[in-house]
Amino acid sequence: MKAFIFDPLWNDLISEDLLGELRDSNIELIVTTKIAPLIDCKELFEGDDERIICVNPDYVNWKLKSDDYKNIPNLKAILGAATSFSWIDASYANDNGITIANVRSFSTQAVAEWAIAMLFNVSRQVPRLIKDGFPLDFDKDFMKYRGLELHGKTAAIIGLGHNGIAIAERLKGLGLNIVYWSKNTRNNEYKFSELDDIFETADVIVPAFAHNDETDALITDELLAKLKSSAIIIDIIELKNKDKVIELVKEGKIFGFGFEAKPNSFDKYEGNVWAAPAYAWVTDGSMNNMMTKWVENMIDAASDRFPNKIN
Repeated sequence: MKAFIFDPLWNDLISEDLLGELRDSNIELIVTTKIAPLIDCKELFEGDDERIICVNPDYVNWKLKSDDYKNIPNLKAILGAATSFSWIDASYANDNGITIANVRSFSTQAVAEWAIAMLFNVSRQVPRLIKDGFPLDFDKDFMKYRGLELHGKTAAIIGLGHNGIAIAERLKGLGLNIVYWSKNTRNNEYKFSELDDIFETADVIVPAFAHNDETDALITDELLAKLKSSAIIIDIIELKNKDKVIELVKEGKIFGFGFEAKPNSFDKYEGNVWAAPAYAWVTDGSMNNMMTKWVENMIDAASDRFPNKIN
């Protein structure tokens, strides 16, 4: 079987051990690291060998259209190098028996640590200090930039999957009291609370649920209106109504907000808003985990196994 790899980071991240595993599985690798349209890879559209395409979403700017792959002969599967798969147009694949598979739970620890990093910065008003140039007027700035101590506060995790549990463990270790809401999961280590109670009482709220039409409607503007003025929201999932949260910070109705924003937009937001680009998963451990799990998907595909199939 041929595996066509489209990944600008392949040479930086692939190890000799993983390459050896691929060779032992009799997979022929055709690697492209220079970003270009898939159609430029002539070999991909020639011959009748069974093949898979393995795509880093950054290679296609997070959009793989059906037109990009529908003319590839004898295409068996599309293996994405990401947990997200909404960037792949699955319509043609679904109609033609082409498997789409993702890479799961490779960045849990990295995402949890990034959430804590955002929380530390927001709790100590670091966004305001950065934007104001770290002033220190002894007569007034100590009160203006006074932070919140996290120890003893109540943190609420909404969605207790892999990321939610990893974040909860870290927050508990910092001395916070943990409550949670989850549609299906129950955890005896933490206290279950309804969403109304969470938004009325919690000091820190971390949404950690997966995106779908149902969960995107979970956190309403009505719930946000219940927040205490000292509340902090740490967003690792890109809330649908994040603009409302930004407005609440600007108006001084909540203490702060941390979320992943577009590059070079940190100074765009008024008040105690941490708005850094999507670096949550960018660690050595996360990248190595991703590559290992991606290679496992390739080896499984060569044996007609797809444990991470999503369609």
